[in-house]
Amino acid sequence: MEDEDDEDDDDDEDEGGDQPAPCADTLQDLLRTVRKLVSSPSSTRFAMLGDSPWLALTVDAESSADSDMDIKEKVPLEYLNEVLALDLVGGEENRCKSIPYLMSIDNVSSDETVEVMCRSLDGIIFGRLAIFDAPPDGDEEDDDEEEEDAKDTNPNLEAYTKSYSLGDRFFLADAIRDVLMCHRPMVSDAGADRNNAKEVADQIWAISHLFVAAPDSNDMSDASSKGIEYGIIETILSLIVQCTPQGSGMPSSSPANQHVYLSRVLLELTKLKPSLIPQAIVLAVSVARDNLGHWLSFHLTNTEYQWPKSYWEHWAQYAATNQRSSRADFVSVALWSMASSSSEGSVTIARDCLPAGSTLVQSVFLKHKQSNADISSTESDVINRIWETSEDPDSIRQYMISDELSESFGPTLSNDTSMSDPNVWWRTRLATRSVFHPLSRENSRIINLTEQAWKKKASADGDNVMEDETNAIGVKDESEDILADLTDAIARFKPVLLAAVARDADAYDSEASGKVDDDKLLLAGEVSILSEVDNVVSVWDSTVTFSLLECLLENQIVSSLAVATWALGNDANAVTGISPQWWKIVSLAVNYEITSALSKVELSKTDLGGGIGMIIDDAGANDGIDTTEAAANRLDEAL
Repeated sequence: MEDEDDEDDDDDEDEGGDQPAPCADTLQDLLRTVRKLVSSPSSTRFAMLGDSPWLALTVDAESSADSDMDIKEKVPLEYLNEVLALDLVGGEENRCKSIPYLMSIDNVSSDETVEVMCRSLDGIIFGRLAIFDAPPDGDEEDDDEEEEDAKDTNPNLEAYTKSYSLGDRFFLADAIRDVLMCHRPMVSDAGADRNNAKEVADQIWAISHLFVAAPDSNDMSDASSKGIEYGIIETILSLIVQCTPQGSGMPSSSPANQHVYLSRVLLELTKLKPSLIPQAIVLAVSVARDNLGHWLSFHLTNTEYQWPKSYWEHWAQYAATNQRSSRADFVSVALWSMASSSSEGSVTIARDCLPAGSTLVQSVFLKHKQSNADISSTESDVINRIWETSEDPDSIRQYMISDELSESFGPTLSNDTSMSDPNVWWRTRLATRSVFHPLSRENSRIINLTEQAWKKKASADGDNVMEDETNAIGVKDESEDILADLTDAIARFKPVLLAAVARDADAYDSEASGKVDDDKLLLAGEVSILSEVDNVVSVWDSTVTFSLLECLLENQIVSSLAVATWALGNDANAVTGISPQWWKIVSLAVNYEITSALSKVELSKTDLGGGIGMIIDDAGANDGIDTTEAAANRLDEAL
């Protein structure tokens, strides 16, 4: 049965020819390429294989009895097509020279196993993003028609898809990765710069000279590497998708995994071949997510936001719906990243990047617009007492938990009200909004300016529109450091926030006595504080978001569990769903929790008497216990 299955698999592979699979990695492509070359040596246009320098190698001819022993005759090296066995354990003289770099085989007895030296394939094995292959089946009918129309009117794309075989694409991608590795920018020991992104782009384009003309090419005026730009873009975008995520804190395993490096190289390729690369990029970017979104932001920021209007309009219909989709997430990430790169934020995107009247401005930047009319008189009074009169925190705390505030502002709760209901935590939300007011005010100013720039660009007579509204919005005070002021205010008014959470929890517990878990109730209160972050911070300003979260964690106003719960869309954040940057926020929470636990371990060494000296003097206390196990036990206790 196994033999029959193997034969069926071989038949399937033969039927598929040398067409690339929809999804594969470099090892799978290597296997297919080798099989094809063995059966048909001329199946690739890659010139390096046709050079065959080894055919010129010679060896000494075998001497005969009649020949002169002093004269050595040279004859061509003859290949017998026999299987070559690699000697792994034959000693230093006979052993394959590369094996010691791959396996640990020294001092290995017969009953031990050989250890593989390479424990990670990260940076060695890459997935292939089949962008320009046959369109996939599914719900992408419109996109498929667009791509087919593009092929009909784009001879370069047609040349790539029809004349570049699996072997051609494999060798092209492999050569590009080698160039990225070997020509990466670095600084020598003497302090001199070696290589730069422009030189790397030149070397990548030089690979086009390694491909000969297609056998069935009738137009001899065409370049032998016609359409190769699509293979270059396909490879580089594949690497960008797989590179180490930004903000993850993880080092890149190789230069081919570095996001900024790949983005700079692709930018230089655009400048090097402005008539070829931009067209390939536009067709390549159809469905992508975070890494491609950051790359597109980098690319457009450095090319004066040049991008076809039709593509913005195509993405706008997905961003306008409340249902999440890959296209909506991609274009949102790209626009947010561009906004964070500009000193004017989303105003620059509405004015200089997006087409006139584009609904993307409304869908991506103006979705959470609020007016000053939404602020109640009670909230205005608390804001004034915190930011204008600098009232003592204790007096504000007394006011926040008073019955007077409950009678005038508090809602009515019932027994069936959920603990994550916003009405349960009305004091907490009121106090949080009041402390966060400078950020809320700045966010409203940016949103109003963005809306104004959007309407001004869409209007026919542009320049004289809405000048009075510009003056009404006002100009930001450049001497004001909002983030620094807010950090100080959070530390100062921490008792106010904690008292509000405790008072709301007590009120809910009295209504639903014995029905709720105290820990879950307090967790819901902390999440309600974090839920206000979406309302006071611009959605594209991740720097302020993470600074705010770090400040709340360091002041122990919210816990790491609350941050993770909020990011993952549970409880009080169920309305907004999972945060677009949930993995970064959860990583921040986990990192903070581990750091705090380790700090407690260090403190316990001192608090228990003796510190480092106690450990040295009491060396016999842990006799028979492994030091690593002892450290793990201490960490486990702290956690």
